[in-house]
Amino acid sequence: MVQRAGNHTGRAAVLRGPYNGDYVIETKITSKEISSLDVLVHLQVSGVCSGDLHSRNGGFPAPEIPLRPLVGGHEGVGTILQLGSDVERVTGLKVGNIVGLGWRNSTCEYIVAPALHVVLIPEGLDPVAAAPLLCGGATVLAALRSGCVSIGEWIAISGAAGGLGHLAIQYAKAMGAHVVAIDGPQSEKEAFCASLGADVYIDFSQVQDVPAAVMRASNGGVHAALILNSHGSSYVQAFRYCRPLGRVIGLVATNLDFHLGLMFAKSLSLQTQTNGRRLDISDALALAAEGKVKPYTEILKLEDVNTALDRIQAGDVKGRLVLSIS
Repeated sequence: MVQRAGNHTGRAAVLRGPYNGDYVIETKITSKEISSLDVLVHLQVSGVCSGDLHSRNGGFPAPEIPLRPLVGGHEGVGTILQLGSDVERVTGLKVGNIVGLGWRNSTCEYIVAPALHVVLIPEGLDPVAAAPLLCGGATVLAALRSGCVSIGEWIAISGAAGGLGHLAIQYAKAMGAHVVAIDGPQSEKEAFCASLGADVYIDFSQVQDVPAAVMRASNGGVHAALILNSHGSSYVQAFRYCRPLGRVIGLVATNLDFHLGLMFAKSLSLQTQTNGRRLDISDALALAAEGKVKPYTEILKLEDVNTALDRIQAGDVKGRLVLSIS
């Protein structure tokens, strides 16, 4: 059964034209048909992710020809206003539920989305805290799981003070691991990582031999390494500081130029992770609702979406940025 969403008028941040053009704020009328398994959601916030930067500026993994016009974002949280005829029976969702939309087009006030692409936000979890977990949090949790990180193991996190890294520290600690946090020279980064539970902090600008420092801190080498930056040297270092049978997990695409000899000698594995599954999203939210993970967020207005992306590109972000939509 097909319904009408009615006319809901709200603002949206939209990309038009070629890559490297700014978002513009437009008035968007949502009057789309709602199929039997769709929901109409009134969005309140949307997290800002590096993937949004690629949508605006291009570069892998964005397509060669930009998708335009494009409403940005994929970390939206809001309230269900209307259900398709089969939604409650199939998913249990109800009008008034607070849900997360780990799907495209969340920088707008109203959206019709497939019900199977939304997840229920746990009761009591702030929408601002929930938004970054729909992509960033779920992705690092999925990476830790695919890397088989377990209780008592040592894991090194390269890029530990960033938007993904600060979440990865907390999820790794929730899984019972010991964490070596690797990041840059600002003194507040060390204190920030320590406050999140990191056992050791290594400032790569102050250490002559990062792999040696990691191996000393982790009693002979880490069991796993999570690479959250685009520097190929971070992978080469990880091959050195991982212990035999170690796992190196990469979340950021980059060019690599290295010899496989060290990987063979230690029987290391290299794997990648692009995003999390629905189960990872639900678990990422549940751990936050239990107080085991607390995203560090900064709230900006929807009109500041270009400023937010510029700051991500410049590396001028502590934690995660979240846009207030309504």
